[in-house]
Amino acid sequence: MRRILTVLLALVLTFALIPAISAEESQETENLVSNLSGDISGLAVDVSAYEGSSAAMQFVLLSPALKIEVCCPTWSRPGGGYFTMSLFKFDKDYSSTVAGSPVASVRYDEFDDNQWLSLDFTADKPLEAGEYIVILDEPEVGQPSGVWLDKATDKQLYFSDGFYDEAHSLRSRVTFLGNPENTFGTPLKPAEEEHGTDTEHSDEPYMDFTIFFNDPDWDYILSPQMGVSTEFEEDHLLITVGPASDDPQLIVMLNDVGKEEGVLVEKYPVMVMKVRRVAETDPTVGEIFFFTETSPGAKSGNNFRFDYEATLDWQYVTIDLSSNRRCKDYFTGMRFDMFDHAPEGGNLEIEWITFFESKEAAAKFNGDFSPYIKATPVPTAKPTEKPVDPTEVPAETQAQQPENTDGGSVSTKAPDKDNTDNTNNTGKKGSPNIGLLIGICAALIVVIAVIIVLLLKNKKK
Repeated sequence: MRRILTVLLALVLTFALIPAISAEESQETENLVSNLSGDISGLAVDVSAYEGSSAAMQFVLLSPALKIEVCCPTWSRPGGGYFTMSLFKFDKDYSSTVAGSPVASVRYDEFDDNQWLSLDFTADKPLEAGEYIVILDEPEVGQPSGVWLDKATDKQLYFSDGFYDEAHSLRSRVTFLGNPENTFGTPLKPAEEEHGTDTEHSDEPYMDFTIFFNDPDWDYILSPQMGVSTEFEEDHLLITVGPASDDPQLIVMLNDVGKEEGVLVEKYPVMVMKVRRVAETDPTVGEIFFFTETSPGAKSGNNFRFDYEATLDWQYVTIDLSSNRRCKDYFTGMRFDMFDHAPEGGNLEIEWITFFESKEAAAKFNGDFSPYIKATPVPTAKPTEKPVDPTEVPAETQAQQPENTDGGSVSTKAPDKDNTDNTNNTGKKGSPNIGLLIGICAALIVVIAVIIVLLLKNKKK
């Protein structure tokens, strides 16, 4: 009997706890978790590479929230993961906002790889609706601390080192209080920088650093890595990625192409490549790591990811180097990861690389370089007169005589070998006029005779 009562009591307690457990689970699931970033891009940026680096996002909450989270990689390296995560109420612009006092702040030391760092609030005191900025800063320089970047979205603005990056968003999510219908608004974009009206940009490609991959002589700037090989075809370069090459790379150095140390980013910030995927199975995502004078090697954060169009036609890949504030001074080369994760291998053809002063110029370019290529000088027409025989003395030209300092003139004519005045020469250089000499002699005889006569008269007296 006791056993029966014990079993019945256990069943009663079990059924009594079920509603409580269900209520607790319901309480957890009724709070909406919503993604705040754009479509996945998979770009990991190390924020600890430079002193004073930071990553931030600006967003608008339309309903109260319980948690703001950002996903942060450390590349599984020991000692990685140092950030101060702070939340600011938006005030006019980015600079004014982060100069104020944070609404909430927390320090993370030695966090794990891909950990979701969070700012937490309670149901009693949730984060109210409004416009905010979250910033991750104060990393330990050299201790890998990064953020994941995804594609841009209308729900947030991403800032790298305080500068707006319109191409990306910070991988993040928000847990709302309850399950609201309205979640995110549109944040206020920074005012565009005003440029002087006298600033003009050329539409021409930068020919000094334009590379046409139709000549094997360009092989000296290429260095294939990680299962990559190259072959010059008739009018392009074929890049072949072997199977099991999960991280294919091609080093392209530009510091010895033109007269400058590289491409000055402040002058020519836009790079364009003409490429073509060879097969439908070739990946559609690529990446470059830029080299500069101050940062000569491939570093996380010194990179650009891009998508190829899903076509086998020739296409242009345009990269705005100035959108990454770390890419400055001279762009000296790049590590070209033509495919991101290519375990099955693949092929990519590239015809040329060039640079422009603006995105507008790059967008207008039709791929025709002929107006900008310096033409070979055209030979002059055949002379109608017989050329001067180099063994003959050329005819003397009439040169304008410069003025002498004493008011006269200085002759530019070379003197004769005997230094005599040949103004009255008959044609043969140095031949005297015989008639003139006879006349002079006769005059001298007359003068001598007159002198003798006068002396004789004086003697007689």
